[in-house]
Formats: sequence, structure tokens, C-alpha cells
Amino acid sequence: MRIIPVIDLRRGRAVRGRSGERHRYVPVRSRLAGPRGGDLSDPRALLTAYREVLEIDTVYVADLDRIEGRGENDALLFGLLETAPTVRLLWDGGLTGATSGIGLGRNGRIAPVIGTETLRSIEGLRSAQRPATAPGPVLSLDLNAGGVVSRSPLVARLGEGEILRQARRRGVRTVILLLLDRVGCAAGLPRERLRRLRRAAPDLELLAGGGIGSIDDLLYLRDASFQGALLATALHDGLLSPDDLAREGFLA
Repeated sequence: MRIIPVIDLRRGRAVRGRSGERHRYVPVRSRLAGPRGGDLSDPRALLTAYREVLEIDTVYVADLDRIEGRGENDALLFGLLETAPTVRLLWDGGLTGATSGIGLGRNGRIAPVIGTETLRSIEGLRSAQRPATAPGPVLSLDLNAGGVVSRSPLVARLGEGEILRQARRRGVRTVILLLLDRVGCAAGLPRERLRRLRRAAPDLELLAGGGIGSIDDLLYLRDASFQGALLATALHDGLLSPDDLAREGFLA
């Protein structure tokens, strides 16, 4: 199972999430910069720290300005590619369907993430013809305790299990189960809910994010046949150390 660290971008800085309440997001301070937690709000510095400490090859990047319709951080996104020439980015830029943003593939190094929060209809997951070097879209199934998070009633009313089935029929192969109300809380995982969704999509690559706060959460995900875990808060607060991850075989 892969460890995929997270970079949330707002106004050119890397910020830390809290319960999906974006007005509460603050610049990143992290134990990765030292035992007292140093400033890693420069996204390039944060990416460098992730690479040096975790030796990762994939990073999840969310452009909060794009998602909220308040601007974009595209130049910074491409700067991250230059900072780490061997790293692949899973990029959530507030896309509304599979055809928007595909041109950002940059030789296969940016995989567009389509979140249910901004997806207009389930038909928007169907990929149009694209260059061979452009990665297929990744679905982010955005969730909270009440169900699916979406601005579109057409998407929200389908329910989480049906969205997984419909996404599979439209060619999606990788899905992030993103628990927005647990982001930044390190409060643990809703294990039965995740297990149910894993059973509903046995042939999809599933990644989980939001709420991971201990090595036990990661061991659970691995035992439940998840292929990846998105991490930020647990790393920044020292709840999960590189030594913990290496000891349990989560680092290459």
C-alpha cells in the first residue's frame, strides 16, 4: 500500500485542513521540518521535505482556490513538477468532468482528480479520447457523515455505492475515498463504512484520505486491501513518523 502525502494550495501557500472547513485552514507547520515543527508553507519546500523523508513518488495536490472558484495556482503546480522531476501529482483542480484539464497531463505526470464536490453529472466521468501520455482521471468520492458531498443534486442523490459502480462503468479505475469532515482531525477511520465501500468496488484501486491518525489505521487499510493512503496531519503533528512507516513496510 502506497503512502501519498498531501499538499493543499491556497493563494500560493501550502495550508493545513481542518474538518473540511476551509476558512479554518492555516499555513503548514510540520514536524517534518524539525522536532518543534517548522514552517513548510512554501509548497516547494514541503514537497522537498516529503521526498527526503518519505522517498515517495506520488503526491496529492488540491488547489483550493480552483475548487472554490476563487483563482488558481497553475504556475505553482508546474513549479512543483520542476522541483521534483520524478514525482507524479494527483491534482484536484475543481474539475467538473473528465474532459476538462486533461491537457495538464505534462507527459503523464499530472493525473487529474475529479471530485464529486464539483462533478456536474455522473456522465462527466466518461473519458474523451486523449493522448497516450495523458493519465486517465481519478475520481475523488468526497464524503462526510451525511453522505456524498456534491454541489450537484444529480450526483449526490446516487449515493456512494452507486457512484462507485457508475464510475467503474465509465472507465474510472482509481478512486479516492476522501472523508472531508475528518480531514485534519486524525480522529481515526469509519472502518465499517470503508469496508463496505471496498466490498462494493472489488476491482477498483481505492485510496483513503481524511482521519488517519495512527499506524493502526494504516494497517487496517492494508488488511482491507486498499492500495493507498493520503496523509498530512498525522505526519505534520508527529503522530506517524517515518520510522513508524518504515518499520511496518510502508516506505520503499
